[in-house]
Amino acid sequence: MAYFTTKDNCNIYYEEHGSGEPLIFIHGWSCNHKFFKYQVDEFAKNYRVILYDFRGHGQSDRSEVTERGMNLNRFAADLHELIEYLKLDQVYAVGWSMGTSTLLAYAREFKCQYIKKMCFIDMTPKLLNDPEWKLGQSCTFDIVQNLQFMAAIAVSWEFAAKLFIPNVFAKDYDQESDEFKWVAQQALDNTPHCMMNMWIAMAIEDFRDVLPTIKIPVLLTYSGDGLLYGPSHGEYMKERPKNTTRPPAQSAFVPESNACQPLRAFRSYDNMQSISFPSIKVKDFLKIF
Repeated sequence: MAYFTTKDNCNIYYEEHGSGEPLIFIHGWSCNHKFFKYQVDEFAKNYRVILYDFRGHGQSDRSEVTERGMNLNRFAADLHELIEYLKLDQVYAVGWSMGTSTLLAYAREFKCQYIKKMCFIDMTPKLLNDPEWKLGQSCTFDIVQNLQFMAAIAVSWEFAAKLFIPNVFAKDYDQESDEFKWVAQQALDNTPHCMMNMWIAMAIEDFRDVLPTIKIPVLLTYSGDGLLYGPSHGEYMKERPKNTTRPPAQSAFVPESNACQPLRAFRSYDNMQSISFPSIKVKDFLKIF
């Protein structure tokens, strides 16, 4: 077990596997580093794989110090400090859900310093839908639904978690499966006020103006049958902006992935289909990435 201490005295848990160029996996809201357990063995063959838990999540600090830093700018700073602590450069960074939001905040605050390429998994640059924006969460989740969900968190984290968990899986996924039960247990093992604070932090952000500033290659991956995000979200992020100085983003989706992306779809890339180029095999993904 390894920890490093941030500049504001928060202890962040991290793990390292394999050797080679550094590859960091960044988990989502209410999750932890274990959600990338299926990726470690494959990617550690070629990369120095680094996993870590956000503050307030998993095995990282949940103290009073943590409460003062439950926002995406601080999460981005934690990532920046972890990279410097490990003396990394030319990093490949993969963010899933809130992990993508953290990378967008990192791009805003640190201009992608130390990062060579990024991969965004299942996320939108703006969570809440409104009359002018219909590519937020599930394309319908608006301020009213957000307030209702926040009220559910405040009343009972167990109740709110059970509402949310099915949404990280594909439609009609078997909720009696071991995989579903494992995800549910991981989510329930969180501190309610940390989850509330980070949900608010995500809900108030709008990263659409950050997209034009990203000058490094980005791979965009979305589930073909997800409940929260899909290929239309990837296409928006791929086309923003029209900037000839920015390397083109590659946009891909995983049809019939059946489960939350890290657990199932990213276990093997053999079935990944691409919007912008033919089917990707795992060896080809490694080259692209």
